[in-house]
This record gives sequence, C-alpha cells and structure tokens, in this order.
Amino acid sequence: MTTPPHDLAARRVFVTVGSDHHRFDRLVRWVDAWTRERGLGADEVLVQHGPADPPVTAAGVDFIPHDTLLRLMHDADVVVTQGGPMSMVEARQQGRRPIVLPRTASLDEVVDDHQHAFCQRVASEGWIQLVSAEADLHAALDAAIADPAKVRIDEDPDHVATVRASISRFGRIADAVLDTRRRSVAGRPTVLVLGGLGRSGSTLLERALGETPGVAALGEVLHLWERGLVEDQRCGCGEPFSSCPFWRGVGARAFGGWGEVDPSGAFEDRRSVVRNRNVVALVTGVAAPAWRLRRARLTRRTSSVFAAASEVAGAGLLIDSSKHPAYAIAVRRCLADVRGVLVVRDPRGVAYSWSKTVVRPEIDGGQAHMPRYGVVASTLRWSLYAVLFEALRLLRVPVMVVRYEDLLRDPPGTVGSVLAFAGRPDLTCSLEHLSVNAIELGTHHTVAGNPMRFQTGRVELLVDEAWRTAMSVHDRAVVSRLTTTLRRRYGYRDA
Repeated sequence: MTTPPHDLAARRVFVTVGSDHHRFDRLVRWVDAWTRERGLGADEVLVQHGPADPPVTAAGVDFIPHDTLLRLMHDADVVVTQGGPMSMVEARQQGRRPIVLPRTASLDEVVDDHQHAFCQRVASEGWIQLVSAEADLHAALDAAIADPAKVRIDEDPDHVATVRASISRFGRIADAVLDTRRRSVAGRPTVLVLGGLGRSGSTLLERALGETPGVAALGEVLHLWERGLVEDQRCGCGEPFSSCPFWRGVGARAFGGWGEVDPSGAFEDRRSVVRNRNVVALVTGVAAPAWRLRRARLTRRTSSVFAAASEVAGAGLLIDSSKHPAYAIAVRRCLADVRGVLVVRDPRGVAYSWSKTVVRPEIDGGQAHMPRYGVVASTLRWSLYAVLFEALRLLRVPVMVVRYEDLLRDPPGTVGSVLAFAGRPDLTCSLEHLSVNAIELGTHHTVAGNPMRFQTGRVELLVDEAWRTAMSVHDRAVVSRLTTTLRRRYGYRDA
C-alpha cells in the first residue's frame, strides 16, 4: 500500500531498505507477509521500499527525507534495516537495536556480499540482531513486538558518548571489511589519480592517456558532484553534464540514475572531507563520527562511479585528474586499484601561469575565469601538493613522478612509461595519436578541469617556457628560494 509523503506518521514497526538502487523485494515481501499473517495493517507497519514493489498490506513509501527517516526510527518500537552500515548506525543513534537482513549478490540485491561479512562482524559484538531467513525475521519481529524493551538501547547520562563510541566502532569495522574487500575484488578497474598543482601539465597527460584504446579519461571526478550535478556544467564532449550520454550511462549503472543522488548532500560530503587540513584524519581515521560517515559516503559513491565508468567506457584503466592530495588519500579506500601519478613542472613556470587570467569555457550563460594566485601562494601550494601526494607511498599506494618538460619532449616515451606503471605495458603499442611534437585529440567525456579538455584535432606540443623572459627577476628569485629542496629533487636547476 503506497503511503502519501505527507502521511508519514510514526508506526510500531519501521522498515528501511536504504538508498541503494538495487531492488530489495525480499525484505519488503517478508515484512508484508508478517504484517498480513499477524492481522496488522498500514497504521502499524511502514516500509520504505526504494525501487522495489510497494507492500500490499503494510504502508509503503519509496523515498523518505533523511530527517523524517530519523524521526520514524526514533518513534518506532521496532526498526528493521538492510545490511548497510549507515542504516544500522542511524538506527542505533535513535535508540533502537535494529533487526538486520543483509542483501545478497546472487539475488541481484547488491553488487557483492560485503554486507554479509560486515553484518556478521557487528552481530558478533551484539550491535544488531542478524536474520537470514523469512522464519527468522518473523520470529525476531514477534519477539520485538511482544517486548519492545529488548530492542531499545537504554538512555543514560552517558548516552551521547555511548552513541559516539558505537559509531566509531562501526567505522573501524567497516574500514577493515572494506579494506579486505578492496584487495579481494576481482576485475576492479585500475584508477590513475593524477596529482600536483594545476598548470603543471596534468590535463595534457590525461588527454594523451585517454586517447589510448582501453583507457578512459574522466576529468576531475572530485568536482563531479557540484559542477556536474548541481551546476550542470559542460562535459568535455561539449554537452551539458545532464545531457551527456556517457555520464547519463554512468549515473544509471552506478545509482539507478543521477536523480537517485542528493546533489547538495554529495557535494557537502566531498567539501567536508577533501581538505588538506583533514590529511591526518584521512590517514589515521581518527575523527568525529559524523565526519567518518561523510567519508564513507564519499568513498562509496566514488567507488560506484569508477565501476560504472569502467563498464560504460569498456575500459579497465581510468584516469582521474583531480590532483588534490587529500582526495587521493581518501579514494585509496575505493574499490579500485588506485595508483598515483604526480605531475610536476618547474615551479617558476607554474607560478607564472597562475598569475595569468584564464577563461573557463565550460560555463554557459556568462564569462567566468579560473582563480589566480600570487607568486608566494602558488609556490607554497606547489610544494604542499607535491609533498602530500608523494606521502601516498607511506600508505602503500604506488606513486610515479612525471615531469611536464619530459612529457613535452618525448610524448610517446613518457606516456608509455605511465601505461607500464599502470600495469598495462601492452597498450604502449597503441600510441599512434602521439608523435614527438604533436598529439591528435578526439572527444573525451571529462567532467571539470583545464580548458584544454575541450580541444580536438591536431595540437602541436611545445614546452611553454615563457616565464623565463616574462617573469620578473624578483618573482623568479622568490620561487627559487622557496622551492630549493623540492626543485632540485625533481631536477630543476637554479638558473
């Protein structure tokens, strides 16, 4: 029975299948059968059923706003959830020990059986009541309805601290399960995350790699949520994000359509997590529970985008040119073989480039410019991005350094070495689009990034060293002094 969104009053039993785009008809059907057999009705049982068919006897609604969902959990005597960590954590936050039925991959309820592994871990700690069969679910519901106190978490003066501790414990267990899952998933895509401060040649490298058969260039996936979903900026193919056939296909495979994703929520998760000041928390996991949940949501969404993009493009190697070191540290937890490529350029050339005005062609309906930085600000950013990105090695993420100048002087050789680093030396024989002084560019479906992502056709490749004559002696000296150690590490002379 479908319930109007305005009629979401509290019920004795509240059931949620979460936000996964896969159908979970099994849970909906089992709860509905129990409702009918016990002589209950829509005024006592409410099922949030997602894309599954609505219940016949119980009340049903496909989607519930987050604040309303929390209220319904709090006001119900019994809460039943799927096996996602978020659903279980939020039920416990509202003072309810949930009855949990994990989704099963062989029934097309989820992509794999990670929920079973996770639920078994937390059930062994007493955090949930785990069920696996219809009879078990009915028995658990009977017992909970007969004595709701058995599934309540008692309030006490230390309630807030207790909730925080339980959420943190969920997070640690989830991290362990996801890390094992990340290492064990067969056929996962390889993702090269390009790092380094902008204006260092990362877009050129991305385009050169993306022209290779079996490789898909995605642009700056970091900014997909706001520039794609919220602002509907243009894809590298020239179409608005919402009209691009590639990204529409990715959204359909990853989430059942982009309409199933809350754009502002996804952007806020990314904005809150991907900050250089959060590097310690990203590395250690020691952070406030709410922040850990945001990180988990960001990682889960990004994993889904990577998997879907690999399928839609038919490519086993993806290029993500997001560049941000905190982002690279965060996505190392994704269900992908993540490797880092740090793209560096002489810092004096980078500083000079950031002092110029550059138009952003992806903005329709008006002219907008990329940000500009002063010499000191861009130099400090260049150093910070390089140091933090190379630190990925300490987290067992492979990292390769590519110099912009080497890429321009030997495009085929440099791109070939990157492909070998990515574990695809077989693709080095497919670099016909590259010569020693030019590249042939087709259309790429890149979301966000340098304006060069819109270029097509033959592009001459020349090392841009305008800074040597156009940059003031004073500015060159400032940059040289601030970057002495790193600059020499990457082979850039003092002169």
